[in-house]
Amino acid sequence: MLLKKGLATILCGTLLSTVALAADMDLSDLDKAVRSSSSNSIMFKRGPEAQAEMERRAQQEAEEMARKKAEQEAKLKKEQAVFRPYNLFGSGWKIVATINGEMLSNKDLQERANLFSLTTGLNVNAKNKKMVADKVLQNTIDEKIKLQEAQKLGLSVSDKEVREAYRNFEKANGVPAGKFAKVLKEYKVSKEVFMAQIRANLLWNKLVANKVGNRASDVSEREVQDEFARIKKDMSTPKYMVSEIVIKRKDGEHIDELVEILQKDPRFELYAAQFSQSASAPSGGKLGWVAVGQLPAPLDKAVRQLKEGQVSKAIPYRSDFYIFKMDKIYNPAKDKQKMPTEDEVRDFIKKRKTDEIANKYIRDLRNNAVVEKKF
Repeated sequence: MLLKKGLATILCGTLLSTVALAADMDLSDLDKAVRSSSSNSIMFKRGPEAQAEMERRAQQEAEEMARKKAEQEAKLKKEQAVFRPYNLFGSGWKIVATINGEMLSNKDLQERANLFSLTTGLNVNAKNKKMVADKVLQNTIDEKIKLQEAQKLGLSVSDKEVREAYRNFEKANGVPAGKFAKVLKEYKVSKEVFMAQIRANLLWNKLVANKVGNRASDVSEREVQDEFARIKKDMSTPKYMVSEIVIKRKDGEHIDELVEILQKDPRFELYAAQFSQSASAPSGGKLGWVAVGQLPAPLDKAVRQLKEGQVSKAIPYRSDFYIFKMDKIYNPAKDKQKMPTEDEVRDFIKKRKTDEIANKYIRDLRNNAVVEKKF
């Protein structure tokens, strides 16, 4: 009560002081002062200038309101858009493949194709359906053989770990807790299929860690010095930052259509990660810096003809097709690079070793798997 009374007294005193001050002021002086000042206020402006300013501001407000309305309508339209899956594996229910004796239905593959569209943002159409179908099948085979390998070695992940990974996925994509299940339903994907993929990825991390052991973490001083020497040599050599997509010739039936897509769609790295059959696929096809003459002659010639940001045609070489994207051109005469620290070099070598072991591991599992396709 005392606090309220004291506050009221202060407010009352302030108001009385303000009234007294206003009574002593000459308003004509105030008007002159404001009009002669650099104030941006239009309240004290006169004539056409004030009218023009008011019209300009009204137009800006109208444009801003129209922009926000258009954004809201576009967002609503996107949210209301109905996903229509492209049927890749036939209707009804049938067994389409077995992986080491484990059966796989067309429904399993179709759900994974729908999930592929959701997680990559790539719409399946007549031009890319063969590539998507092959990729979805290979992803599913990999998923199954990873789970089977983990079971054989007695490795497991808890349901709690899977739920945490699922929530981390929601957080990373800005999805409120529990809302992603609704998105999966809209894309006609069961939550169980998505959780199975999460479990397979978590188990694969454990499998690779088990396989790698201390081999990747043990980096010798000689390896570090050799890497520094290579980097120094590279810094004085003209080179290119290049990304690649490699497709086996036997799988290259639609290679020209892929090139056509890549020359219009800027997401080269996404397509590389999903469709490339080279060891660089997990890193989005990035080869890093490639020195002049480092690639085989036909490929080197094609790369050197590219400008920054340009995508090449499909280049046949031996048993493969190569598609390159020029990310950046390095000229040592005018471009400078910062030397990495020793810790950065060590980390780079560790990652390279781990990637090499993981790539060989999955290749061996694929080669040893008994896969029978029934479609």
